[in-house]
Amino acid sequence: MAKVSKKSLRGENFPQKRTIFFRQALILLFFLLSINTLKAEKLDFYFDKSIVFDSKIPSPEQFLGYEIGSRITEHHRINAYLEKLAELSDRAEIIEIGRTHEQRRIRILAVSSPENLSKLETFKAERQKVRGGGTVNTPLIVFLGYSVHGNEASGAEASLLSAYYLVAAQNDFVRKQLADGIYFIDPVRNPDGQERFASWVNYNASVNTINSSPLDREHNEGWPRGRGNHYWFDLNRDWVNIVHPESKARVAFYQTWLPHVQADHHEMGAGSTFFFEPTNPDGNESRFVPQSTYKLNAKFAVNYSKALDKIGSFYYTKEEYDNKNPTFGSTYPDYNGGVGILFEQASSRGIQQTTDNGLLTFGFTLRNQLVTSIATVDAANENRDALFALQKEFFTTGLKNPKAFIVGDLYDEGRLNKFINLLLAHRLDVYENPQDLTADGVKYVKGKSYIIPAGQPNSALTQIIFDDKKDYPDASKLSYGAGFSVAYSTGLSYTVVNSPAKGAKVETPRVKHPASFPRSDYAYLIDFRESKSQHLLFRLLEKDIIVKSAFSPFSIATASGEKDFTYGTLLVPVANQPLTSEQLYALLKELSEKENVSVETAQTGLSLNGKNLGSSSFRRISKPKVLLLTGGEVSSNEAGEVWHLFDQKLSYPLVKAEISNFGRIPLHEFNRIVFAGGSYSSLTPQGLQSLRAWLSGGGTLIAINSASRWALNTLLNSENEAPAEAEGGRGGRGRASEAPAAGSLRGGATTGIGSPVSGGATGGGGFVAGGGFAAAAGGRVPTSIFETRIRLNHPLAFGLTNEILPVVRESFPSIPVGRDTASLISSYSAQPLLNGYINPESAKLFNRYTPIAIRNSGGGAVILFGEDPLFRGIWDATERTFINAILLGDRIGGGNRGGF
Repeated sequence: MAKVSKKSLRGENFPQKRTIFFRQALILLFFLLSINTLKAEKLDFYFDKSIVFDSKIPSPEQFLGYEIGSRITEHHRINAYLEKLAELSDRAEIIEIGRTHEQRRIRILAVSSPENLSKLETFKAERQKVRGGGTVNTPLIVFLGYSVHGNEASGAEASLLSAYYLVAAQNDFVRKQLADGIYFIDPVRNPDGQERFASWVNYNASVNTINSSPLDREHNEGWPRGRGNHYWFDLNRDWVNIVHPESKARVAFYQTWLPHVQADHHEMGAGSTFFFEPTNPDGNESRFVPQSTYKLNAKFAVNYSKALDKIGSFYYTKEEYDNKNPTFGSTYPDYNGGVGILFEQASSRGIQQTTDNGLLTFGFTLRNQLVTSIATVDAANENRDALFALQKEFFTTGLKNPKAFIVGDLYDEGRLNKFINLLLAHRLDVYENPQDLTADGVKYVKGKSYIIPAGQPNSALTQIIFDDKKDYPDASKLSYGAGFSVAYSTGLSYTVVNSPAKGAKVETPRVKHPASFPRSDYAYLIDFRESKSQHLLFRLLEKDIIVKSAFSPFSIATASGEKDFTYGTLLVPVANQPLTSEQLYALLKELSEKENVSVETAQTGLSLNGKNLGSSSFRRISKPKVLLLTGGEVSSNEAGEVWHLFDQKLSYPLVKAEISNFGRIPLHEFNRIVFAGGSYSSLTPQGLQSLRAWLSGGGTLIAINSASRWALNTLLNSENEAPAEAEGGRGGRGRASEAPAAGSLRGGATTGIGSPVSGGATGGGGFVAGGGFAAAAGGRVPTSIFETRIRLNHPLAFGLTNEILPVVRESFPSIPVGRDTASLISSYSAQPLLNGYINPESAKLFNRYTPIAIRNSGGGAVILFGEDPLFRGIWDATERTFINAILLGDRIGGGNRGGF
């Protein structure tokens, strides 16, 4: 083999190649410098030029590989960048607090000095002393939260730059802020929705051009849009309700740290500018929140105006938005001793969009979010002493309030414990009720009731949860809502007393486990008043077990003695089942223990009082096969509530089908169809004909809220049903006096503190002199709570023990009282308002409407809910009536349905 010299390896023309190499290297170096210069200029768009960054920390653009503002960054990439910051810097630490429904990691970036981060656990324990009102030796705690609505993406994008600023800025004043405070960055408060929105924009955005037309597909998301979470819920209505894992994780984290400040970054319509608090102080401040909170809002506003003035951004403040509703992320802090601040940025809903204010770019929107984030940090540090003083004031001023709330239920331990667990999750004080007492005819029994003092460290949150304010003088001064009581949502009885005796403090609610029961060769009985009996029932139906419902009360001898049973009691015969007697017993025993529901053994069908077990008064419950229509103009919130109920609470399948595919759906495969609120005008004449034929064949349609108006005016109107507006305007036939006799939901006296909202004489959905409601087909009113009364002997009420049933309304009633008032299922009370506001003149017309109605259609029926019975996934008071409609819908009404 011939040798190859080094000269040959280099080549004879090496000097020439070396010259070319150096020339190319210089060109490459110039190119790289040009790129760095461009990047520096782009950073200057977002940051003041005086900020010096650590070169070892990559900017978001360097890490992600694209210009910030040129696309929507997906949630997993946001997480990845924060992880990189924590990996490279001793100023940052990742804290994972939970997972979403879609198993996305909910991660928070803690940024502070290395010394503070090394003592996080110590500070966390120290923060729990805040509720004691003493001096707390911790740094300032600031919580920066972004994009709880997933399609309000400028906040999430700004979180990347906020994190970069706090981690990489080398200026002395930033170092001091890190030494004095701990800053928690919650980059995406709705990961599932944000990822959905990012996918929509990124796959609809053009590659080589940017389309700024508001008409372009990029700026018009498809149903259900990214605002909501996996089940399409609005997580900014879940801070007190804590229905979803995102909220459960976030509230637990919040209560652990009790931040001094929480920033809540949102977006609004493209035609707006930028909003920051204060909100309109006239009518939008809570009577429970110290004025010190609102004064700090005003002080922080000075920083925001300066920051936005400096970059030439227009803004407004003190004009609108709600500052009372505790379920908002910007207001929940106000009820926990902190300062919550709302930011609303005009949304480009994509990369850029033409608006009345000119071309709105995504980069511009996120810069506004960024500079106000930095201004929040600055303002918090400038007002440090006042923020610590506010927390001391907040957790000590309500301690002497003598009022307390007693809440209980004699039969439904599951529902009672759910409410108590909610209170405990908010770190509220709850005590055992040590004695039996009766108030307004309601018994509160020791062992089945609890005491919640208003005089406790967090008196403000306690009192808003039991809110009964209904004396607002002027609707024009109210924003989104007026009724905020969570206590009414439970449907539990409660009363107000002064200075009651208190038993042991509750750390976790007591749980009474069901007694064992012997096997029967005849039948088993299950009290339907325990809400978890619904879960047990669905498990039995899944296995095709024959289960019957008692349509009248009875008494019978059981293995544990003579017992009285009421409406809805479940009867499980042993004979003719798909399981043997031994297998059925084993199944019931397993379900009894799992659901914590008692089962009674019956050895005879002979009742001591009432109907015998073989009577036709016991009607078989058919296995529901449920279809839910989605898409189009259907409300994604309300459709999501139905889906969430079936999937998360009942663990029972339903089919979600697009309304656009209605003509291809084999309706005969379903015996229940649910129409959530919204419009169904897209159904073709052929579709309506198919739906009517399905109803005539025995199907049950369940319509919610505005879908009930559609059903009355369109689906049923061809069958000589009067349109809702027409019949409602004739003066009506029903009277409040025809409602069932009053029981007591609340029991004791009301506090009488407060103020409600008005719809005006001609607008806002208010009373119209002609004799009806303005915008009767959907006029908007502030969210308020109304008292209805339901017939406890009606199948839709089975399991309820109190005929007073609080409902939520966000529009005026629209289901007219039917022609046959004897068949009235429920009515509004004579004075229906419980919490919130209704125009006094409009309130007089409630007796013309009914909350729930049933209209027969051939062999089937349409069950109409005038309100949303599944409101935000927390309204247990009416959820049961909806589930009963699913279970017993084919046993209600005339025709061949068995009658009622």
